[in-house]
Amino acid sequence: MSALLPVEQRIHQLRTAVTAYADQYHTHDAPQITDGAYDLLFRELQDLEAQHPGLVTLDSPTQRVGGAILEGFEPAPHDRPMLSLKDAMDNTDAMAFVTGAAAGLGVDTEALELTGELKYDGLALAASYVGGVLVRAATRGDGITGENVTSQARTIRNLPLRLPMPIDLEVRGEVVMRKNDFELVNKQLLSRGEKPLANTRNGAAGSMRQLDPKITASRRLSFYAYGASELNGETPFNATTQWDLIQALLNLGFSIAPETAVVRGWDGVQSFFERVGEGRAALPYDIDGVVFKVNTLQGQQDLGWTNRTPRFAIAYKYPAEEAISTVRDIVVQIGRTGAATPVAKIDPVRVGGVMVSSASLHNADQVHAKGVKFGSTVIVRRAGDVVPEICGVVPSAADETLRCFVMPLHCPSCDSRLERQPGMVGSYCPGGLKCPAQKLAKLCHFASKLGMNIDGLGDKSITALIEAELISMPSDLFSLQAPDVASLPGFARVSAAKLTKSIAAAMRPELARFIYSLGIEGVGEATSKALAKQFGAWSRFRVATYDELIQTPDVGPDTTANIQRFFADECLGLEADSLAAITSPQDSLKTTGSNLSGKVFVLTGTFPTLSREQAKALVEDAGGKVSGSVSSKTSFVVAGDSAGSKLEAAQNLGIPVWNESMLLAALAS
Repeated sequence: MSALLPVEQRIHQLRTAVTAYADQYHTHDAPQITDGAYDLLFRELQDLEAQHPGLVTLDSPTQRVGGAILEGFEPAPHDRPMLSLKDAMDNTDAMAFVTGAAAGLGVDTEALELTGELKYDGLALAASYVGGVLVRAATRGDGITGENVTSQARTIRNLPLRLPMPIDLEVRGEVVMRKNDFELVNKQLLSRGEKPLANTRNGAAGSMRQLDPKITASRRLSFYAYGASELNGETPFNATTQWDLIQALLNLGFSIAPETAVVRGWDGVQSFFERVGEGRAALPYDIDGVVFKVNTLQGQQDLGWTNRTPRFAIAYKYPAEEAISTVRDIVVQIGRTGAATPVAKIDPVRVGGVMVSSASLHNADQVHAKGVKFGSTVIVRRAGDVVPEICGVVPSAADETLRCFVMPLHCPSCDSRLERQPGMVGSYCPGGLKCPAQKLAKLCHFASKLGMNIDGLGDKSITALIEAELISMPSDLFSLQAPDVASLPGFARVSAAKLTKSIAAAMRPELARFIYSLGIEGVGEATSKALAKQFGAWSRFRVATYDELIQTPDVGPDTTANIQRFFADECLGLEADSLAAITSPQDSLKTTGSNLSGKVFVLTGTFPTLSREQAKALVEDAGGKVSGSVSSKTSFVVAGDSAGSKLEAAQNLGIPVWNESMLLAALAS
């Protein structure tokens, strides 16, 4: 027994720590460590208990799910336990699940059919309907008994209060706060001098657990369903697969992520996981992984459950997007629109698979609201290619002794006095192109891949050209001479000739690219395409009135005002006109009346003559939309060679499948 003493001590330490962290996370919605750090502790405890089963106790956090019931809510017992999912932290874990499930069902691994569903970062909810009317909503709680949050759930915008059929049904899903709603709610909280929400997960969980439903209603929550059963325990809708259940829920009016798909075998699982990961940053909600479930409901029953997790499902998680670091300095950076952004210089830390040494603090109000100081221990977050940000501070007894950040009065680049207009949340530099930092940022944006796409013209090259006084404005690029460039540090005759050739190749840009390259505040890639389609030609866009601009899809009052302010600026307006005269942007095809207007396409595989980007551009120019995943909303799937799971999903759903020739024929008709 004495030999086990160190193990017993470690297990006791882990149970104490995991219980405390889980209580803060689940019960108080105030996480003290990152998900990745928590997972490491939890998995160590699981491993030790697996090695020493005699030390497992009923009160171990590995033996239960979720957190305690928050005082003030009525208990809501679950007819069926709301179990959590086992995590796969890497492809080894995920592959073991797939091969194990296939073996358990006696089928070949590559023949195993699974659904791929997004693992939302929110709060699990069970909504019960009697006669098609919502009568109860309950949180997961400890998995056996949750909290009755029916009044709060009724405020969720997309949760049906009445179904189109009088069915007795329990629907399970996730309450989430979409990214745009999170930003809007935080803006409202800051304007009232209140503490902002730490992240979307806390926003969803904390909002659902407000005793006052009016507060929940103000938080703009959404619900995404992923499962259902009749209240008597029977499978509804005569469904035989998880996919059948999802489609039935969709038909009842529940929101389902359009990325949901059916895949086969390990190759299908890994391909879907990577594809979702590539588009993760662009999703409207936060996710931390993909849930894969055996598709057949009979297969799910055959595999069954452990005491804590189902054997037929796995949560395949992405690398942690949050990490803990220490703030060493806070500097102010000036962007291309003049926005003055406090940026924390932190101890390098790996977040989302990359090393991060800087993180945005957005504005001075956010710095103070989050309590970030010089020397603070902070939680750093990064999603996809999005700039890392500090989303919270890990409390410490030393916080009171740390030095606070004070926003400077003058621009660190041009010394202009920083301004803050009424209604603005941040400061900005009014220096415009006279400000070196803004000049560099604007030139980099102009030459970027989504802009004029000038190969070889990065920030270092632009800095060298500016310092040599060869360029000051984007239009100066088109008068560069190769011999002048070749004499600069970092260049030679060949590289200079290559750069001037790339600049010459940028002539006659697509109208959408040209609009984007101007760097108008609030006009990103999607808005540039919408404006190009709306007006068709630069000459019409340039003189568009407020009423004409605001009629463009996805263009609101703020963006319209930004466009008009940009052209009214004497320097920026003249520069835009000069660039248009030099480069001659191509007219964009008008899409009114197109036979593809409003149709949703999914492109998969390799086409004989078109690249994927070319095919996408043709569809969008004709008024269609291109989606990255197959769903019931998909109109057509265009498949080339080596088409994979998207083609299979289309065939399963009965969606028409075209080849390249059929697409080109439709475009020509």
